[in-house]
Amino acid sequence: MKKTGIYLSLVMAAVLLLAAAPVKDNPNKKFIELSQIDYTVRPQDDFFQYANGAWLDSIEIPATESSWGSFSILAEKSAHDLNSILREFEGGEVYAKGSVEQLVADLYRSGMDSLQVEKLGISPLQKDLDIIAGLQKSEDILPEIAREIRTGRMPLAYGMFPTHILSFYVYQDAKNSESVVAQFDQGDLGLPNCEYYTRLDSGSIELRDQYHEYVREIFISLGSDPETAIDQARNVLYIESQLASGMKTPVELRDPIANYNKFAVSQLAEMMPKFGWEGFIANLGIETDTVLMGQPDYYKKLESLIYGLPLEYWKEMLTFWLVRNNAGALPYEYLEDQFDFYGRTMRGQQEMKPRWKRISGNVNAGLGDAMGQLYVKKFFPPEAKERMDKLVDNLLLSYEERITASSWMSAITKDKALIKLHTISRKIGYPDKWDDYEGVEINPDTYLANLMSIRTYGYTKMISKLGQPVDRDIWLMTPSTINAYYNPSNNEIVFPAGILQSPFFDMDADDAVNYGAIGMVIAHEVTHGFDDNGRLYDEKGNLKNWWTAGDSANYEEVTAAIIEQFSHYKVLDTLFLNGELTQGENIADLGGLVIAYNAFKKTKQGQSGKLIDGLTPDQRFFLSYAKVWMIKTTTESLREQVLTDPHPPAKFRVNGPLMNMPEFYQAFGVKSGDKLYKPEEDRIVIW
Repeated sequence: MKKTGIYLSLVMAAVLLLAAAPVKDNPNKKFIELSQIDYTVRPQDDFFQYANGAWLDSIEIPATESSWGSFSILAEKSAHDLNSILREFEGGEVYAKGSVEQLVADLYRSGMDSLQVEKLGISPLQKDLDIIAGLQKSEDILPEIAREIRTGRMPLAYGMFPTHILSFYVYQDAKNSESVVAQFDQGDLGLPNCEYYTRLDSGSIELRDQYHEYVREIFISLGSDPETAIDQARNVLYIESQLASGMKTPVELRDPIANYNKFAVSQLAEMMPKFGWEGFIANLGIETDTVLMGQPDYYKKLESLIYGLPLEYWKEMLTFWLVRNNAGALPYEYLEDQFDFYGRTMRGQQEMKPRWKRISGNVNAGLGDAMGQLYVKKFFPPEAKERMDKLVDNLLLSYEERITASSWMSAITKDKALIKLHTISRKIGYPDKWDDYEGVEINPDTYLANLMSIRTYGYTKMISKLGQPVDRDIWLMTPSTINAYYNPSNNEIVFPAGILQSPFFDMDADDAVNYGAIGMVIAHEVTHGFDDNGRLYDEKGNLKNWWTAGDSANYEEVTAAIIEQFSHYKVLDTLFLNGELTQGENIADLGGLVIAYNAFKKTKQGQSGKLIDGLTPDQRFFLSYAKVWMIKTTTESLREQVLTDPHPPAKFRVNGPLMNMPEFYQAFGVKSGDKLYKPEEDRIVIW
């Protein structure tokens, strides 16, 4: 249930202590599995390997995965849970048209009917391919892109945000969170980001060659002869490379101020006279005279390419993109080509996930609220939600204490930080209101058409919010998702039911285990409200500087030290972490760990010295934290993560923050000369 985060003051600490769970003595259930520890590694030198090494050495990453560990094991359970629900609909029973059961059952049936998918072949896209082939002039390109976005030809992120070679969505104005506005960002690419098109190392050049081969295979599948397909693929890569040259890098995209640009549509028409902004906006199905644009230079580049390149290049580009983004619902040859590049080549997966798992995931992604209702009824006990509420209360109290005691923040900024903290709202488990998907057409034998119907519905629902009061009840994750997030525009923390399970959360676990795992996850998300980006938003979710100049300078000095620390971590060969790209997550990990530990020390177990399995409460807390990141990853996927992901690899999410925590030093006897030792004066303290 969504709540306004009005929390008790420090004088209520004794009362909130009563909300903590008692220590459980349960000999039949091991919450810290000692057999996973590698006792040949000193915890003072590499705590990640110490805590997880025996498991890491014994486990093989499944052939269908690019990594395996805490998140993926729970995701596997979630996949089976979802599929157990869907299997109940296999009997062929007819349900009332438009009901949750009918939508879910027929989408699942249509996806699982591989014979029908093969029989239909490319025909579900043939009309669209013909439209693209029939484009007559450059002025037809943008209307076609708008048509594809509007009619569900492109997948939706979070069920509502379509991305093509440009990204258009309707969402809150970052500087006025009570206003919903039309927004444009740079688009998507076939390779993970713009930097993949410019790197000159041999691995990057080889990857581009392999991508070219993938694009070529798509055109061959569509009927091109092999030689013609080579040229078609080359043209696609040329357009993407040119688009990439106008894009901001992943680090640059992290700056919310630089990526906030408000324009009147008339201004855009002057800046880009050939783009036809008024017509393009009308083709998207909206009316507005003002838009937000994250990266104007990208749109200038896009305009120059649309009118500067041969029309045939763009027909090839649009053809490839249409097929690429719908390959999962096309015959096996298209799916296999896509997996061969994105799975085997880029991420090191050896085998495709089984069809039931792919279709279950697509049903959950497309009909998240419909599946969510069935999922939480079967797998999410109400008492878990109540326990989470109490954990959040304790952690926010701990945060209040840390802000109040901060030595580097002035009283003025502290007061504003506390106001923001006390205004954080929470969403736990699942939404209060479920989407009814009214108007979505799902039939048991038209899988791709079903997906397009869902996407069109999501798009129409999204643009209907333009100019309307902000709907703060929106969830950006489905209830079964193994993840959590902080949304700065709503100043909210969100924890789907899926992550509220072991090893992150267990109703029977002792507090050291729960605070080290889900407690840290909660505090991590709260800290995102105060990381290098989140701190730029006020308590109402507005992009607004509420810091004094001196406090901002102090904060930036501390975060510079975090960037420096993590930039020195070598991951592979000569590949180092990007401390600027990962700084938000590193800040949240350190802050989350400190706050979770501080809250844990208020519990009865945290104030005792009682051993469980020979471990002190503090040792159990830190081991629980390390086991959240018990993850083994393929080399290929690890490389992609470092180059694209603001989250650092698991090893550094454990060892990096712990080097700055004196309580960890005390718990495991870390001393000068140990690899995880950092002189006291160099340890980073933010919250």
